[in-house]
Amino acid sequence: MDQFGAMRLGGNAERASADQALTAQLFDKARRMVIAGAIDGNPSATPLLCARDGEDLVFAAHRASRLAALLSINPRAQAIVETDDPLFSLLLEVTGFCVELREAAARGRVLAALHGGAGPDDAAAREFACYRLRPTRLALVDRMATPRFAWQALPQNRRSDARLALEDLGGWMRLWIRTVRAPFFTAAIVPVLLGGAVARFAMARAGTGADWPWALFLWCIAGVLLAAAGTNLINDYGDHETGADEGNEVGGNPFTGGSRAIQLGMVAAWKVLLGSAICFGGTVAIGLHINAALAGHALAPTPLLGFGVIGCALGIMYTMGPFRLSYRGLGEVAVPLGFGPVIVLGTAYVLAKAMHVPVPWLAGLLAALPVSVFVLLILWINQFQDAPADAAAGKRTWVVRLAETAGGDIDFRRPFRAYLALDAAGFGLIALLGLIGRADPALATRYAFLALLPLPLALVAARKGSLWVRRWRAAPGERARLPFELLGVNAITIGVHLATGLLLALAYLLAG
Repeated sequence: MDQFGAMRLGGNAERASADQALTAQLFDKARRMVIAGAIDGNPSATPLLCARDGEDLVFAAHRASRLAALLSINPRAQAIVETDDPLFSLLLEVTGFCVELREAAARGRVLAALHGGAGPDDAAAREFACYRLRPTRLALVDRMATPRFAWQALPQNRRSDARLALEDLGGWMRLWIRTVRAPFFTAAIVPVLLGGAVARFAMARAGTGADWPWALFLWCIAGVLLAAAGTNLINDYGDHETGADEGNEVGGNPFTGGSRAIQLGMVAAWKVLLGSAICFGGTVAIGLHINAALAGHALAPTPLLGFGVIGCALGIMYTMGPFRLSYRGLGEVAVPLGFGPVIVLGTAYVLAKAMHVPVPWLAGLLAALPVSVFVLLILWINQFQDAPADAAAGKRTWVVRLAETAGGDIDFRRPFRAYLALDAAGFGLIALLGLIGRADPALATRYAFLALLPLPLALVAARKGSLWVRRWRAAPGERARLPFELLGVNAITIGVHLATGLLLALAYLLAG
């Protein structure tokens, strides 16, 4: 009886027909397998427990594993299945597609099947991703890879070439979105938008009716995004070279440890470095184009060239070169400077010059200060999970400096008090902007008080973070799992930066 629905024999039809019964037995008795796949030419193979479920094999892998990362990009895989029965001298080769199971009931059944009816507890189960391997081809193999020229195809599971092409394109895009850490581009977008709003504010104060330079504004956004991508890529490469990311055990955390694309074998290190060079090259080209549009020559000596040099230098030297700013406790200066005044003032300069209004240097600097503090807070809280690995790699961030104790332990009380102080300073600067706007409308806007609206979110992060710090001290045995419980604070901190920055930009637009 055909146990796999529609099936087509391939190769030596007589041998393939004779193999059917043994194939079905091996598939039914599947208990262990080695599954292999590849991303961008980087192969990976992993031994796993497995079980049959209808016409498919089911298995589970830790979410922080190389296999889980691979399957998130390329679901195509090949597995060699073996049983516990010593009578079987042949193994089963299964080629097909992996589909992640997201429903709690389906995940529970898979974990129970793999662990003999008693799956892990709920907390441990959340750390694993469950999959269904849908075969498109079955073949028997021996341990010497002797060709048999016989197989069984399952055409009902085969995907069209058009779909495969689209999946490959989508996988490539997901790979590089992850590698450049695109979700963190908000840290670059916010200061560009704020700089544009400050330029609009200056235009309204000057009373000119100039058209808004949309082309230059979009070029500013593109240049800053490329610079942010280049910075993230070269930071990943630098931390890979020093071993800081390799030693980071919080692998499934999207906020810390870099993209982990190198560590998980998703992208070769040299490609990450090349990608960074391409991104920075694009930033330079855009900067020179804007400079030529403003001053008549790409290399004309303007403040824009200075902002560009400073921004690119800070991005590269954060983890690379002889200075390695983040390893010397200077990253906490470089990040707020680069993603605050440099971008805000650079954008405001470009747009104000294009509209032939005075450049709002002081107004732009004042507006950039709260954004600088909140982007520093993102860096600061993300370093909590990185602290043990950073300390081992000699990366002397200020979180590491404040958290290390004389006995070599990590105590986050002092770094978290600094986090709370910076949070208070950021909202204090927003309130100060509002007061300055009331006293001198040419320097700031009274609508800046709108940016205090995310304060309740910051208070939630403060409460969650305080509880986390107490648990870290009280339960040393749970520290391997605790870093993941800080993710809510990481996410809220990013949200506060985004919300306050957008509301500040809105405030300056309302003032104009």
